[in-house]
Amino acid sequence: MYSINRHEVLLDCDEKLEARTSYDRVIWLAMDFIKRCPSDPRNGLPWYLQYSCFWTDPLRPTLWPDNPAGKFAWAVTTLIKYFPYSGDTAFIDIVRSMLDRLIDHRTPSHFQWPNAPYASAHPGTGVYFGARADGEYATEPDKVAQVGRAFIDFYELTGEEKYLSAAEDCAKTLLANLRQGDAQHSPVPFRVDVRDGQVIEEYTADMVQLVRLFDELVRLGDSQYTEARDKVMQWILDYPLHDNTWKGYFEDIRLDPANENRDQLTALETARYLMSTPGITTDQVQQAKDLIDWVKHTLGAAPFFSAIPIHEQKFCYHVMGSHTVRFAALCAAWYEHSHDADYREIAVRSLNWATYMSSEDGTVTVGVDRPDYYNQCWFTDGYFDYVPHFLDVMASLPEYAPADTDHLLRSSTVVKNIEYRPLSIRYSTFDAVGEQVLRLTFEPTAVMSGGEPLPLGEEMAKNAGWNYDRQTHVLRVTHSRPQVEIVGQP
Repeated sequence: MYSINRHEVLLDCDEKLEARTSYDRVIWLAMDFIKRCPSDPRNGLPWYLQYSCFWTDPLRPTLWPDNPAGKFAWAVTTLIKYFPYSGDTAFIDIVRSMLDRLIDHRTPSHFQWPNAPYASAHPGTGVYFGARADGEYATEPDKVAQVGRAFIDFYELTGEEKYLSAAEDCAKTLLANLRQGDAQHSPVPFRVDVRDGQVIEEYTADMVQLVRLFDELVRLGDSQYTEARDKVMQWILDYPLHDNTWKGYFEDIRLDPANENRDQLTALETARYLMSTPGITTDQVQQAKDLIDWVKHTLGAAPFFSAIPIHEQKFCYHVMGSHTVRFAALCAAWYEHSHDADYREIAVRSLNWATYMSSEDGTVTVGVDRPDYYNQCWFTDGYFDYVPHFLDVMASLPEYAPADTDHLLRSSTVVKNIEYRPLSIRYSTFDAVGEQVLRLTFEPTAVMSGGEPLPLGEEMAKNAGWNYDRQTHVLRVTHSRPQVEIVGQP
């Protein structure tokens, strides 16, 4: 008998790996744990505000440097996808507490890097000003950008202007410190002293975070970031996409001045952007596929009953759940684009492997059995950088979404509110124009936008219409007004 993390391995009739439990249950267990997360009796703060990780044997926080900026940015990513899927509003206030704490502890306005969040912090304090590899009073500019985009997403969800203002502060700081990049220097360094701007580590390939932040600000009407966005995107095309020097995300990894490390996150998040943002290059989708294959060959482990677990990086060479799920989500996205069945199979089997990190008590271990990380859980790798990739796979492969409950699986614009009722779903979006994918338990008889019925069978490009597949129970909606209502029959 084989087991992973004390879970007996399940195989199908072809001896291919099956999931430990449903993807929906993995998501529910993880999010339920966050809602009932233990608090520290010394300061009353829940663990996710002051620790990066915790042990399960017994349940206790780990005294490892905290990672507030990246952790909370991923929490927003989770929220933006989980809320419309579930209709659960509880996580909104949890994420608000995270972002408010980042704002309260960002750098002073007189520093060289002003109004910037910290990537690292000492554990067990809830006070952020750097730690470990970064050093105190140091941060990582790619996390400033990642948080900046998260602030915008939260603003688009809630309408609260303070988060848009915080995002603009992040963007202004990045713009003021942008430089000409080359093969050894990214457009902003990986690590900097926030007081005087002294560079601690020169290079990170994680520049897609800046592109995503500048992109959204430009889309919202602030054209001053257009040139900077294009400059950073061109650097990505000229350097890491050319020489595959994909490294520089994880804040607790030692300094790497020779650029010897390689990680999957910088490559796969760049691939995600290339696949979802048309108009960059004529071959950008093929470039995205090449990055998926690069991760498979560079950081993929030997197949385990057809699943391909993914190592986090070369400097921490362990297979982990969240990174395997990210890889699965990109393989599923490539299948959705290309209909290449091999990538669908990889996506499903690798996602199945990652379900074995989850347990029925809601704990999600970062990796596999002893001697690696058999009883350690990270708020990123087990929750906020784990859950959203399950949702992405179900959006690409809707047949793996629950068949007995209604779910919005994907939206091209932020969903501000949603209400699930029997034979009815109502939601509204930040942008008037948008596209959504849902899997339903009922057959829709009408879809309305702004109170007006949308035509059935219209082409999606016309920004008004809906299509329903009776075999898969998948509804696709395009609308030009932000309020949408779906009604139907059993």
